[in-house]
Amino acid sequence: MTSSGARIGRHQIPGLLLIMVPESREGIEAVAGMSAEQAVSGDLDWFDLYDFLRAVVFRDLVRPELLTPEAKRDKELLGRCAEFTENLLMNSTQSVASAAFYQLVEPLYESEELLVAAIPLMPPEMLRVTREELAEERLSARTRSVLAGYLP
Repeated sequence: MTSSGARIGRHQIPGLLLIMVPESREGIEAVAGMSAEQAVSGDLDWFDLYDFLRAVVFRDLVRPELLTPEAKRDKELLGRCAEFTENLLMNSTQSVASAAFYQLVEPLYESEELLVAAIPLMPPEMLRVTREELAEERLSARTRSVLAGYLP
């Protein structure tokens, strides 16, 4: 999504999210207190990166979708959210990559249910980062079995 050498800066994130995941519009507007277009093109004093990623991406989009029964889960939406996350992890400054990890990857470790739903949908680099920090020995035998093809 980003050109090689280009780095995603903090202030580019709302606009990138709106492009990649249009379903984020309402969340962006709720957090910003203005239209999504104003929020992504104007003064971003309203913008706290950690709160934004946690509220708009994880809490409003990713978590509810991962907890939806698999047959009704919007895997296309989750895939775009994962691609967005991978872009931040791989193509941004260290502070942005850290925020993406702590707000979009680390919360998955809170629940085996979230991990089982999310890991199969992760692009390669996001999966690599997730596996690096995953304490596999703390997973149940059932979860390790379900995720066997994705774990080293």
